[in-house]
Amino acid sequence: MSQPLNDATMPSSLSHGDTRHFAPLGSNINVLMIWPRFPPSFWGFEGVLEMIPEKAMTPPLGMITVAALCPASWTIRLIDHSFDELSDEDLRWADLVMISAMHAQRLDAIGVLGRAKALDRRTFVGGPWASTEPDVVLKHADHVFVGEAEEAFAAIAIALEDGTAQRLYKVIDKPDMTNSPVPRFDLLKLNKYTSMPVQFSRGCPFQCEFCDIITIYGRKPRAKEPAQVIRELDTLRALGWKNEVFIVDDNFIGNHHKALALSRELGAWQVEHNHPFSFYTEASIDLAAKTELLQAMVAANFMYVFIGIETPSSEALKESRKFQNLRSNNVDQVRIIQEAGLWVLAGFIVGFDSDDETIFQRQLDFIELTNITWAMAGVLQAPPTTALYDRMKLEGRLIEDSEATTNFSPPNFEPNLPVPVLLRGLSTLLSGLYEAKPFFKRALRSLEVWQPQETQVPPELPMAYNLRVLGASMWRQGMRSSYRVEYWKFLYQLLTRFARKPAQLWLGFTVLLSAHHFLIYSREVARQLEAECLSIEARGEVPRRAPRAVSAAAQLAARA
Repeated sequence: MSQPLNDATMPSSLSHGDTRHFAPLGSNINVLMIWPRFPPSFWGFEGVLEMIPEKAMTPPLGMITVAALCPASWTIRLIDHSFDELSDEDLRWADLVMISAMHAQRLDAIGVLGRAKALDRRTFVGGPWASTEPDVVLKHADHVFVGEAEEAFAAIAIALEDGTAQRLYKVIDKPDMTNSPVPRFDLLKLNKYTSMPVQFSRGCPFQCEFCDIITIYGRKPRAKEPAQVIRELDTLRALGWKNEVFIVDDNFIGNHHKALALSRELGAWQVEHNHPFSFYTEASIDLAAKTELLQAMVAANFMYVFIGIETPSSEALKESRKFQNLRSNNVDQVRIIQEAGLWVLAGFIVGFDSDDETIFQRQLDFIELTNITWAMAGVLQAPPTTALYDRMKLEGRLIEDSEATTNFSPPNFEPNLPVPVLLRGLSTLLSGLYEAKPFFKRALRSLEVWQPQETQVPPELPMAYNLRVLGASMWRQGMRSSYRVEYWKFLYQLLTRFARKPAQLWLGFTVLLSAHHFLIYSREVARQLEAECLSIEARGEVPRRAPRAVSAAAQLAARA
């Protein structure tokens, strides 16, 4: 059983002022769960949301999982701040305001916490931001939870009720995923989202230096039983969900044997229920070597997969300890996955120590060669708790007061490439990827390379919905956009080449819509990157000095 830390054993940096007592809330608590707003982002698809009825991509799975752990006597409401207004009356109703947030959501989270404090509401914060920066979160919240909640929350709920709750709870042990409940999907406004999240496993066996997944969730993947996942899918079906399902695991194949077992169960379930859902997920590139698993995922109606490819540079992969990407030729691996039936999208990073000014063109060449339409390219950052963060601190390169908020911000450490060179190189890369003509050409090639199987069935949405979205697309993209000529060329090619291929037609139209996000957002990012470079140059900042010498023993200790 995971043990919460009490005040007596808290780190000294968190102990000052953390021992005050709170009034008991009683057993009939009104809980207002708030999911903070994200700033515009690469994966926010804000341009797409302008043309479809939905208001957000996915709901907060962590919050509705915690909601399922709450006592039955608690009354729970959920507000998604990305589209819901939060009134003072909402806050006054609550005895307890609970927030979960990722790092990118912290500014809105701080604003919400400030409003709750002004109204004398009790606040409780968990999630990735709290788990990586609890000392920061404690400045704004009454209670902070670090870790995973399944095996600890029952005791915390009792403490909140009887007035013995601590300011900081830190769960060190990783809970058994078979104890995770079916999330409270009923709390969601289902028609506001484009996809529903389901989690099968947590943790990843690899050791990428820049990744905080392995420090938050561990390197030993833990999974639910297939029957648990099926229960969640049955719950969604009963609630009337008909669109995509996102298996949100950071590496679905972290335990590939269990992933195979689940995929087989999902395949049988899909056949039994006439393929009600299509799936997508995230996986490491070694999926290409797991033929049986690939086949089972395709049979289960997985349509596409996100892969962290990061870089074509073997030096950077070695430096960041992403050894799994060095086992085979990455171009060949991407092609194997595409030809097996999974459309590939991917993440890429620039700013590794070994990168020089050629890396931006090398990244572009790789992405063009592999026909990856949705390629997220950003600057390397060192998140708290990661090995990279520790190494940068050891080398005297960490920028402790960095205001980096996204992978398009200057890095939170001193890179080897001068920051203006790094940011302008990224801007050039994004322009090469997301100018209309190369984007649509790459998209067509990706649909030609991708070989979906007959078992893969796209979501079947109402005709009225499809006509509404098509009309909005033709108006915003085909009539009013700066890329309307390329829009019509792509639409014509899509209809003539794939009219009898429903999977490609569905995904091709999804890509067509996505252009209104990526083409516009990348231009805005390029503008912001140039403004940042001009600001740096105006301040007269010079490239960093060489990092201070660090002994080999100290470097090894930092990497241990």
